Amino acid sequence: MNETIIISIFFIWFAAFLTFGQNVASALFGAGLVGVLLWEGPHMFKGIIGPDVFYTVSTYSLSIIPLYLLMAQFLMRGKVVEDLFLVAHKLSGGSRFLLGSGTLVLGGVLGAVTGSGAAAAAALATLASPELEKYGYKKDFSIALTAVAGSLSAIIPPSIIMIIYGSLTNVPIGNLFMGAFIPGAITIAVFIICLYVYSEYSGKVLVQSDGAVEQETAATVETEIGAQSFYAFIFVIILMIAIFGGIYGGIVTAGEAGSLGAFVSLIGMLVMRRIGFEDIKASLTDAVKITAMIMVIVMGAQIFGRFLSFSMFPRHLLSFVEPLMGNPTLVLGIILFVFYLFGMFLESAAVMVLIIPVILPILKAMETDFLWFGVMASFVISIGLLTPPVGLSAYSAAAATNYPVERIFRYAIVFASVAAVVVVTLMIAFPGLITYLPSKIN
Repeated sequence: MNETIIISIFFIWFAAFLTFGQNVASALFGAGLVGVLLWEGPHMFKGIIGPDVFYTVSTYSLSIIPLYLLMAQFLMRGKVVEDLFLVAHKLSGGSRFLLGSGTLVLGGVLGAVTGSGAAAAAALATLASPELEKYGYKKDFSIALTAVAGSLSAIIPPSIIMIIYGSLTNVPIGNLFMGAFIPGAITIAVFIICLYVYSEYSGKVLVQSDGAVEQETAATVETEIGAQSFYAFIFVIILMIAIFGGIYGGIVTAGEAGSLGAFVSLIGMLVMRRIGFEDIKASLTDAVKITAMIMVIVMGAQIFGRFLSFSMFPRHLLSFVEPLMGNPTLVLGIILFVFYLFGMFLESAAVMVLIIPVILPILKAMETDFLWFGVMASFVISIGLLTPPVGLSAYSAAAATNYPVERIFRYAIVFASVAAVVVVTLMIAFPGLITYLPSKIN
């Protein structure tokens, strides 16, 4: 069969099954298997495909994923999220803007705790949205703000997609985590500035602006927070400092930090009597389920990538963009835009495993810093979590509050667009924002 026809069948199969609503992993598996079968024949399944899949999912980098997921599950089961919000509520001191800012900062903390934009957005939408409404924000804007906060999980370490990127490119996971700190902080700052503009200069997001509701709510804060909430808040801060301080100081690797985080989370929740045997059992079960889901996507992407390797599609793509190689900034801009487009339609882990094998030869040819690019790609994917038609963070926040998602998107897109322009421009103009901290790791 003609090579062009086989490649056409391969891509049509993948696009068609995605359009019909097939799971991303299944679409990757199907397209990859059909492509290899037509290109090389069935003998390749036993000789290469099987060992490929086994060695891919058994790599050390991917073994880190269940450790951070387990840490997140222990903290979620211990209801630490609620305590974090109550403390943010307390620290706001009766200010609407400060509470909104605290919600965004809390989204960054939850990104470090849960590693899931959907989970963080849903948790914040349930807890924070009603309180933001009490302070005078409209319901749709309150929910949108929690979706924006949840999207930070993709750029705030320990980001699952950064772990996947590191496993695909052999970039040390600890370096990726540290490299994302400054861009993550800048992203939060940009979101807070957007919130300030909305709060102070746009009456469309406010129910009232006379401060009466703020004062009334502030007066009730004292009775809503107990010592346990502050203990939980302090525990999470110490846990994060121990994990990332250990990585930065060269005391532990990213994998060892994950083990440390899971163990300390378990001990901490047990000591504070926040979880029992059933919670531990449920945490282990959920961590395994999410890990299995990610691994299935990775396996499907490996077979998908194997066909691309047989067909030399990346090499043809490299030849196609070769005339643009004289302007690497333009090529990188196009690649990042592709990440953004895919992030609008697919789950973030699927975007990473799908695109990286294809563009790797291009990045190598341009001598791109893989660390810098990994953080950039993760940020762009985080923007995709806020934009239609998929926008997982927006959908999760809307679903948690049973609210129409299209009214969430109209605010979330503004936050995403401003952050995309400002943060991407800064990271391109000043690469040291990403590379400085990793260069100081002992």
